[in-house]
Amino acid sequence: MAQAAYQFGFASLGFSSHAPLPFFAEWNMTTQRLPDYLASIKRLADDYRGRMEILCGLEIDFIEHCWGVDQPLFRQLQLDYRLLAIHYIYHPDLPPEQYVAVDMADDQLDAYIARCYGGKPRRLVEKYYQAVTAGVEAGGFDILAHLDLIKKNNRGGRLFDEGSAWYRRAAMTAVEALAGSGIIVEINTGGLARGKTDTVYPAPWILAELQQRDVQICINADAHRPEHLTLHRAAGLEAAAAAGYRELEIPGPSGRRSIPLA
Repeated sequence: MAQAAYQFGFASLGFSSHAPLPFFAEWNMTTQRLPDYLASIKRLADDYRGRMEILCGLEIDFIEHCWGVDQPLFRQLQLDYRLLAIHYIYHPDLPPEQYVAVDMADDQLDAYIARCYGGKPRRLVEKYYQAVTAGVEAGGFDILAHLDLIKKNNRGGRLFDEGSAWYRRAAMTAVEALAGSGIIVEINTGGLARGKTDTVYPAPWILAELQQRDVQICINADAHRPEHLTLHRAAGLEAAAAAGYRELEIPGPSGRRSIPLA
């Protein structure tokens, strides 16, 4: 990945693997693997020193009453940035290991909605944005990942209407929480790259609302493959410009810096 980024002409590349969870999830690293991950990123940073900046981050799940950046596991880590991610929604009647991620395959998510939300997607959507809001308000994070990830399995509006008044009200609770929080919101092109969405995360109208509230943004590929690093960057830049943004905010070991939108 680093070699590809260097060949693409990147000045900086950040890694943010899925951090450990208190239960098994196949796409999250285990606690035992965390030291190796940190050491490997440090080696890369040393290898590319003077040629390309390598940043070490983690995508840390926030699960109300259960898990977050304040866990002892994460407190002492020397990270360049911490991504806030909402994949799992707290449910009082289930142990965490039975939670189903909101971006899981359609059939699994549908079964979970039927089991835990009375077959009503709206209930899950509203809980999702409440969780995003709670994660923002909890603090300790630098960047919010894929703000409206809940739309990933909603292509064609199969579960809910993203233009409905209730949906926009739910999303706006998170937007209002972000105002003044200091958290950067990423424009994430990963859904486009993997063919899961027709637009970037977050939706254009959400970006416009964020811009009106002076919430800073960055553009992330969320790349799982080297060729995805630049695949839809133009779409991310276009979305930022259309929302009225003129700068991107970049985290780093020496603090944040602003760069022109280009």
